[in-house]
Amino acid sequence: MASVAQPAGHAGPATQTVARPATKKNIGFWSWITTVDHKRIGLLYGITAFAYLLIGGIEALVIRSQLIAPNNDLVSLEKYNQFFTMHGTTMIFLAVMPLSSAFFNFIIPLQIGARDVAFPRLNAFSYWVFFFGGLILSLSWLANAAPNQGWYGYAPLTEKGFNIGRNVDFWALGLQVLGIASIAASLNFIITILNMRAPGMTLMRMPLFTWTTLITSILIVMAFPAITIALALLSFDRFAGTSFYIPYIYDEATRQVVARGGDPLLWQHLFWIFGHPEVYILILPAFGIVSEIIPVFSRKPLFGYAVMVYATATIAFLGFGVWVHHMFTTGLGPTPNAVFAASTMLIAVPTGVKILNWTSTMWGGQLNFTTPMLFSTALVSQFVIGGISGVMHGSPPIDSQHNDSYFVVAHFHYVLFGGSIFALLAGTYYWFPKFSGRMLDERLGKWHFWVTFAAFNITFFPMHFLGLEGMPRRYGTYGEGSGLQLWHVVSSVGSYLLGFSFLIFMYNVAVSLQRGKKAGNDPWDGATLEWTIPSPPPVYNFATVPVVRHRDPLWEEKYAKYEGEGHAEEETLETTIAGIKIGEGQVPDEDALEQAERRAAADDEHNIHLPNPSYWPLVTALGVFLAAFGLIFSYPRIPIGALDLPLYTAAGLLVLVAGVYGWSLEPAS
Repeated sequence: MASVAQPAGHAGPATQTVARPATKKNIGFWSWITTVDHKRIGLLYGITAFAYLLIGGIEALVIRSQLIAPNNDLVSLEKYNQFFTMHGTTMIFLAVMPLSSAFFNFIIPLQIGARDVAFPRLNAFSYWVFFFGGLILSLSWLANAAPNQGWYGYAPLTEKGFNIGRNVDFWALGLQVLGIASIAASLNFIITILNMRAPGMTLMRMPLFTWTTLITSILIVMAFPAITIALALLSFDRFAGTSFYIPYIYDEATRQVVARGGDPLLWQHLFWIFGHPEVYILILPAFGIVSEIIPVFSRKPLFGYAVMVYATATIAFLGFGVWVHHMFTTGLGPTPNAVFAASTMLIAVPTGVKILNWTSTMWGGQLNFTTPMLFSTALVSQFVIGGISGVMHGSPPIDSQHNDSYFVVAHFHYVLFGGSIFALLAGTYYWFPKFSGRMLDERLGKWHFWVTFAAFNITFFPMHFLGLEGMPRRYGTYGEGSGLQLWHVVSSVGSYLLGFSFLIFMYNVAVSLQRGKKAGNDPWDGATLEWTIPSPPPVYNFATVPVVRHRDPLWEEKYAKYEGEGHAEEETLETTIAGIKIGEGQVPDEDALEQAERRAAADDEHNIHLPNPSYWPLVTALGVFLAAFGLIFSYPRIPIGALDLPLYTAAGLLVLVAGVYGWSLEPAS
């Protein structure tokens, strides 16, 4: 069926309902394996990343259970090292980043009026490489060799002489594979946003979420090479006997210490040149999500749109100039410390601008505290707490006192959970109708919010006190008479409550998918293009590519007297449905409407060309996986000329070459 509703004489974005006839290639398991549809890839990202979020949560519960009592032996200290290393790695690289990618994939083409991304098969490749990178890290548990050095991987704890097992190899190679996925996806979104926007959608008419996606993608392309280089040098140290991070070794034959010329601080510089932009890679998409939600439920356009765009770009630029505040205690000297203390405090200014603009958007608005709005306003309050403690750590004396204490653990959880996770939950409630065609239950949603909000603060706020009382981070135990148990108990109980809150969320999703209220095209009275098309969207997104004439195109279409500070009453407009003009209060002839819809669907099916499904992205990603996996398990080996490669690596390289060859020869559509 097809219907188009738009004001007479208006060339703006049309509200469309077009359903493509089901074909065999669009249904069944194989269709998901070979899909290049950005919406399906977004769902695959979201489901996989949420599974890792649950795994990371279970790892956190083990950590909190270990620390609920002094001298606890729930897990050994070696296992504890593995749990906190994998918790950090999982949450950052396998949960929060790919959950943001899920929204990028599903929402961005819809927001910019595109029928797909620029490179659909590259998009599928990025998902499968992410899947296999996560698999490498997950298999470390089955091999009884989970990474155990901390998610930051400080040298020399990662060197062969200190860590002789495969633990670090799983971590280093898994992250390198994940980096390939991130860079491939980011290049795709940069090109998509810059080149595939609907007619009339200038850069300064793009939604804020599209802006934050663009800037985040640029950050990834610029920041990930640093950690790729760091991990490559680490792999050379472990597999080839180099010494990039080893200053000295003990020669057992001569019983002498031999200088090797390496520098452990080189790792810290390379890691944190990536690591601090990574904080903004995680938080800028969250800022974009709440910048979409707060205006809709305040019934006002976003206050200071242009300033928000400039503030986002400023944060990204300054993010590359603050990494040394992670290294104030390494003895770099007063001059570097002073410079990076100033840059750290400076980056708080554009962040504060965002807080001001969100608050100003809500000020005087017609606030409607739905579940997405509750999570969005919670982000504003909780991120302020994390931001204030972050500015504190911009002072070298304070940072030296708090460094490696639980105060820092509290700080970054208020930023990453109180910021990123709260926003991702807000975005899930907001766009779930577009994903599924059904609404999440509001009553359960508000229960989920309040339990999450309370549990989050019960879990992480006491960690400030633990840090001030001297509890080091990364420790798996503490003494009986240390006076630390009370706050550890409070924090652990809060973590159990936080885990329970996610059970409420999963129950809500399961029930709503089965019998939730049908959403329709525009259940929230949204302002952006994704709300002009059916829920869930057809495979081709837009039957007619929209023409954009306003920053809030759907509000501009629906409210003819839109003036920028609120909404005037909706005007009476003649509409056109499937080519049939309908006046106010008139009911179209059902037979004529059905025939018109069939004609529109047939025309659409005939004229819109979409890329064919392809299994080559999966094959190519499988080659990357096998090549990396073979380096971890170096036997059996196979000689290839002068090379002596591990069998799995040789097989992976062959599969990779075959995948690229088949991909290059396959017709795109």
